[in-house]
Amino acid sequence: MPGQPPQPVERKRARGNPGKRSLPEPVAVLQPSDNMPPVPVTLGQTGRAVWQRLWTAGQGWLSPTTDVDIMTRLCEAHDEREAIRAELAESGYLVSGSQGQPRPNPLIRTLRELESQMTKLEGLCGFNPSDRGRLGYAEVKRQSKLDELLQRRRDAG
Repeated sequence: MPGQPPQPVERKRARGNPGKRSLPEPVAVLQPSDNMPPVPVTLGQTGRAVWQRLWTAGQGWLSPTTDVDIMTRLCEAHDEREAIRAELAESGYLVSGSQGQPRPNPLIRTLRELESQMTKLEGLCGFNPSDRGRLGYAEVKRQSKLDELLQRRRDAG
């Protein structure tokens, strides 16, 4: 289909619905929380650090009641990734094959599959630019020197 991709309903609401079309009512409004859920006991050191960082970064859109399971899986995957990378560092990227020939370590494929799964989970949780946009959250744009100058002129005049 030609044309621009559809705008998220949240963005239309934030802009005052410029098309003036009727917008669907929110099915459920999830209230963000200032309180981070307790760190799951299944997490290791890396997973715990990621848990703190992601819940802090996503407190505007993550819900501690509905998103805790997917965030737990994502943080557990971070622990697993660290363990795989440590094993790769120890055993090397090449291992002996069945005939004694050098071959790529099978953990490399496992690592890439895990990283792909992590990327999907991060997207579902809104931790990449396009998914934050889909959720209606915008990134802060750094003001250029020209924008700064223009703003100062507007403020002065």
